[in-house]
Amino acid sequence: MNCRKSSLVALLWLSLSGGLTAATLQSASLEQFCVTPGQRTVLRWHVEPDSVKGPVDMILRNYANRVVPLANAPVLKENSLELTIVLSPGFYEIEFPATEQRFGLLCHPAFKGRRDAFFAIDSAMSWLVHDNATREGLVKILARCGIPMSRERLNWSDINPKADQWNWDTSRQYETLRQVCRREGVEVLEMFHGTTGWAGRVGKYPEDLVGMARAWQQIAGQYGPTWSALEVWNEPDISFSDYLPADQYVPLVKTFAYTFGEAGISTPLVGGVFAHFQRQYLDNAARNGLLDQVPVVSFHTYGRAPGMETLIGRYRQWLIEHGHPSKPLWLTECGRPWRRGPKRPPAEQDAESALDIVMKGVESKACGVARYFPFVYPYYEERESNFGMMGREATPLRSMAAYVQLVSALSHKQYVGDLVCEDAKIQRARVFEGANETVVVLYTAKPDAQATVQIGLDALAIAGIDGRPLEASGDGSVPIPDGLVYVRLEKTRLGDRLRTDTAAMELLKSSRETAVKVQSPSPIVLRYQLDPERVAAKSEGYRLQDDAPEKVPFVFRAFNLASEPQTQSLTLSFSQPVTFESDATRQVTIPAAGYVDVQWEVGLKEAFAATGSVRATVRASDPEGKISDLVELDLVGNPTLEQVLRRFPLRHALPIDNLSAWRPAITGTGKMTMERPDDGGWRLKCQFQDGDRWVYPQFQLGENVQLEDYSAIVLRARCEHDAAVRVFLWEGDTGVGYLSPVVVPADGKWHTAVVLFDDFHLSGANRPDANLRLDRDQVRRISIGMNSEVDENTLEVSDALFVTGAK
Repeated sequence: MNCRKSSLVALLWLSLSGGLTAATLQSASLEQFCVTPGQRTVLRWHVEPDSVKGPVDMILRNYANRVVPLANAPVLKENSLELTIVLSPGFYEIEFPATEQRFGLLCHPAFKGRRDAFFAIDSAMSWLVHDNATREGLVKILARCGIPMSRERLNWSDINPKADQWNWDTSRQYETLRQVCRREGVEVLEMFHGTTGWAGRVGKYPEDLVGMARAWQQIAGQYGPTWSALEVWNEPDISFSDYLPADQYVPLVKTFAYTFGEAGISTPLVGGVFAHFQRQYLDNAARNGLLDQVPVVSFHTYGRAPGMETLIGRYRQWLIEHGHPSKPLWLTECGRPWRRGPKRPPAEQDAESALDIVMKGVESKACGVARYFPFVYPYYEERESNFGMMGREATPLRSMAAYVQLVSALSHKQYVGDLVCEDAKIQRARVFEGANETVVVLYTAKPDAQATVQIGLDALAIAGIDGRPLEASGDGSVPIPDGLVYVRLEKTRLGDRLRTDTAAMELLKSSRETAVKVQSPSPIVLRYQLDPERVAAKSEGYRLQDDAPEKVPFVFRAFNLASEPQTQSLTLSFSQPVTFESDATRQVTIPAAGYVDVQWEVGLKEAFAATGSVRATVRASDPEGKISDLVELDLVGNPTLEQVLRRFPLRHALPIDNLSAWRPAITGTGKMTMERPDDGGWRLKCQFQDGDRWVYPQFQLGENVQLEDYSAIVLRARCEHDAAVRVFLWEGDTGVGYLSPVVVPADGKWHTAVVLFDDFHLSGANRPDANLRLDRDQVRRISIGMNSEVDENTLEVSDALFVTGAK
């Protein structure tokens, strides 16, 4: 250690001995914690009268958590504490041991010029921050840091609890916050989340679409001047919709599209807002017209950065297959939490969060994502995690400082390829080019204070993840202590070291193709009126409750959002032969701002006989035959195992009745037993006491089984009581697990399910996966089990087969 620095630290501690009582320091403003490098700045805290008893102890640490000496000590002035500082670029943390308080400090130049629309943030201040002064300070910080858009949330029931009752500010002070954003030049991505009691409910969606249209026209008139875009709902593919299929979500989008168009509301609509890449849900959404109604599609992920290229590629391929290859993708939630509990995270957790958030931003920009929103700006605890990028006192964490440096380093720069590097520690070397400089983002995926990498080129400048200047080593190697570093190079020196034929470049090119225009919205919106007595609704589709019903009633509601009556012909068709009790086509007149219900009685026995699944489509057309709207449903009956296996000529039956191949796995407070019934397979009985109720015994695959040879697993199972029955696929012995959707209903009946391997997603409760991709060649174990809703449950599995070759 440098002797002069050691002496300064010692003097600092000696001069600050003594200190505060149990008083809490209150910062004079939040904006003061964003300072300009090399500029003399005075930080101020309010203190209670007579609470300071002598000099105040204080410690300043940098991004690496090392103590930084200061030339000045805090000074008490009339119930305030003042600290004069001059700092070099980077992140710092000020600690006052006597009050057990820490404050984050971001030393970075204020952003100048036009902001890059790519960089945004999920703020959720409407729900997470309750103090107006704190909100205003947070908005001002966004403006200073060059972050042009903030994602917010609007609960309809808060502002419109009754059809004729309005409260624009409410206790959440929605309007006050949005006006602050407008004043400070921060755009708002509004998110419509939650219905209101008077509109009724279908699952968690509003039932009254006409009433919704009328109400949201008023809401847009009030808040619209502060909006730059509106997301329709949040994560409709999971619990926020009550796990309803996509055909129930898309009518909301269509209603907004028509309503805004008719009212001349120019706010762009953002649709999708997907929690997971579930291809069956996404395909159904596209077939129901989602992509034709919105100019932007959004999605979320909490996976790790190395898997971003694959994930973005899957969404882009989905768009290509449905005729919208270049539709903009916004990543509107993307975070890396730290463990809940403290007001600010330990340095190592903070650094891990920062690294993943920033690198996912780098990958998103390289792969053609149009906007990127880290989650979440303010302090926020959820279950065992904290996703905040600010501490409880609303000052920056390392993740926020690192994101601000990303904004500065890559604003208005375009991805041009990868730097070819031979150093094996480098996982990514993304090259970005701007008007005046070329920057390479090097990534090793792991903070290591001593780490260096060789790139074989002279660097013009090197910056750490928080923007602090770094120096090349004597041998020319680049330090990379944070797991990520920015290296400025001369572009003319790159030569053949720049590789442009990358997967990221192909995705970027796809995003830049000529966009397909959205269709003119129709006033006619169709919705399937699901009957829980007849069908069980899940995100992947509908399952008939009866095994083989002679007749199934289908009811569809046709809404008319226009101010004039509309005459329409509604035609119901199926992908397999069916029998109709009456005409498949019905003509109706739908009243202005009203609806009519149309019902068909249909025999589905023949349709389900072949495969056990069928697709139903209703089309509405005007008197000239022009299609006004359509709705498509994915239906499954209760197919036998034999019916399902007809679709898969290549199969491998797992010897699941060999109980010695199963290893118990159950929550710590649970007990499980497995037995072999007389007719084969196994029966799992479990008991739980407190806490989580999960049980997922693991089965070791034989050496002759290669999962990459198959596309799905077929299960025949039954579960006695309420539970989510799922399958895990485990990559080797790494602890990386991929989890299926719910596979069978928990109703005590036997069901046969086909679970595509493409529908498995990374389990956030287990080890992270470096590449965020299910590597089938590494899967050597599977689990079949459940998350039970009751303390005692039984799961039986008679058959489990790997299959491929669907006809």
